[in-house]
Amino acid sequence: MCYNRNENRRHEHDCLMHVHDVEGPVQIGGRRNCLHFHCFDTTTSRGIPCGNCNHYHEVEFITDIVDCHCHKFCGRTGPAIQTGNGEHIHLIESVTCYCNGHKHCIKIATGTEEPIRC
Repeated sequence: MCYNRNENRRHEHDCLMHVHDVEGPVQIGGRRNCLHFHCFDTTTSRGIPCGNCNHYHEVEFITDIVDCHCHKFCGRTGPAIQTGNGEHIHLIESVTCYCNGHKHCIKIATGTEEPIRC
């Protein structure tokens, strides 16, 4: 799903009118005596152009509650990575907000199925 700025603007618009499902666990973290992980499930924003031939998505979620706390994440995916057959994924490598004395690392990919068209 690569687009060229010199191509028809409608094609560019159509390429960005999709979202991705993102779900999974954040990495194990917490205080030494209370290691745990959280799960999340969300949908990205529509595609946002970056560079001459790629895009990213905004991502926001709040994890599930474990030991009376949760974590928030607000960030973005990396650029699209082609997986073949015209499909692509995006990687997210970051950390959640600090809560209850700790934060969690996030290393996950958006769904590998065909993006959801808006």
